[in-house]
Amino acid sequence: MRTGMLRLAIAIALAVGAWFSWSEAQRAERMGVATLQIATLRHSEVDRELDPGTAATVDYWLGRYGGITADTNNAEADAHVLRTVANAAFRQAQLAMTGAGSREPGAGSREPGAGAAVQQLDGVLQAYTSALKASPRDVEAAYNYEFVARLRDQVARAPQGKPLKPAAVPVVAMTGDLPTGPTIHGRPGAPPPEARMEDLQMLAPMEYGDREAQPEATPGGKRERKG
Repeated sequence: MRTGMLRLAIAIALAVGAWFSWSEAQRAERMGVATLQIATLRHSEVDRELDPGTAATVDYWLGRYGGITADTNNAEADAHVLRTVANAAFRQAQLAMTGAGSREPGAGSREPGAGAAVQQLDGVLQAYTSALKASPRDVEAAYNYEFVARLRDQVARAPQGKPLKPAAVPVVAMTGDLPTGPTIHGRPGAPPPEARMEDLQMLAPMEYGDREAQPEATPGGKRERKG
């Protein structure tokens, strides 16, 4: 009897372990698919129910900054989510400082004064502080904190009454397969402003058959030693 109960207990333990292993494998596969979809800018196809970090990343790159939240008082909060919350807060501050924030249709653009901008940037610094507390070795959060701190000091030193006109924030909009503006891969490249397209030359490797059909390279002349 005892042998039968022992075997039953072992079988149940193995079944539970197998179920957990299968569940984790399924979750890992879903995470891999979500990572691929984010990397290929297919944000609308990402399963937002995977974890808070995935949902925050998708909302950020879709420009839904107001919907990204996290418990900043929770010491065990996901450091990635906290950094994304701070990044979203900075983007919202940029939109407010440029007068491009959400407003009623037909309303004029009102640029905030230096005092309001400094207060908003102080909140951004607090958000990055929470991210650094959760992950002290987060290089990106540390760099962003320093960047915002310098911007905050620059805004605070601006003459009173002078409207703030920082650089406009590029709007992410889909144009075909790729969006315009910055993405998770960085900012899109472009030719230099003064370059003429007819002067640009593109070099492509030759096919194997074409290389074989080319005559052999002639040996160069003997180089004279100098000095």
